[in-house]
Amino acid sequence: MGTAIFMVLMVCGYWYTSTDLSTRFKFKRTSGWDVYFLVALYGCIFVLQGILATALVWITLLLASLFMNALPGWFGPEDHNFHIDFMTWSFLGIQAPVVIMLSFAVLFCLYRSNWAGSARLDSQGRRKLYKHLSRTNGFEGLLYQCMETGQLAWVTLKSQRVYIGMVHRGTFDSFDTNNLVLIPMLTGYRDRHKGCFVVENNYSAWYASHDIDLTSEPQSALDFRKVVLLSEVESVSLFDPAHTLALGMQNAE
Repeated sequence: MGTAIFMVLMVCGYWYTSTDLSTRFKFKRTSGWDVYFLVALYGCIFVLQGILATALVWITLLLASLFMNALPGWFGPEDHNFHIDFMTWSFLGIQAPVVIMLSFAVLFCLYRSNWAGSARLDSQGRRKLYKHLSRTNGFEGLLYQCMETGQLAWVTLKSQRVYIGMVHRGTFDSFDTNNLVLIPMLTGYRDRHKGCFVVENNYSAWYASHDIDLTSEPQSALDFRKVVLLSEVESVSLFDPAHTLALGMQNAE
């Protein structure tokens, strides 16, 4: 019985932390033994809810038994002890209250993970969630600021490739595939010897000469978007043209 409770506790905790959007952010930022404690914490919450729901069932049966025993003319002279039968009934060698408690725990977990309002956030709800969660992370906070205000971001990769553009979307909750979607304005690389930014492609000039914007047809700026894995990013900053010119920028020959 103890093994069954422990298994349901851990499975519910893992399923919830892997499925619920806001909890998945916390789970992704956790490492080592903290991962097990976080999973166990949410598992304990669902098991506790199952215990409370089972207690309510027992209280309901107790009240029903007392009510029926108080009215023998209606329900017969025999004693009605549904709450005692409930406690002594067994299913596959396990006491019925335990089975019902674990069933409630699984149902509460599935509800919170798949059917609750927090599990079905629309785009506006996701934006609010990202804004709240990014306050504790400077990197994600800067990316969210760019997404919200439309400011350009300067993204430098570990390979010294540089992308300057609008942050269209960022994924921070999928573990190994976290990525950043950019609409490029300038791309190039940072010269290792001179330290200046060398421009290879001026997308903004291309957009202007071909009347391309975010909503143009048949081709829009989204067709030129770049997907960058966050594991390859070395640094991110806001792009200030005046500041860039002061640091040095040149076109590739």
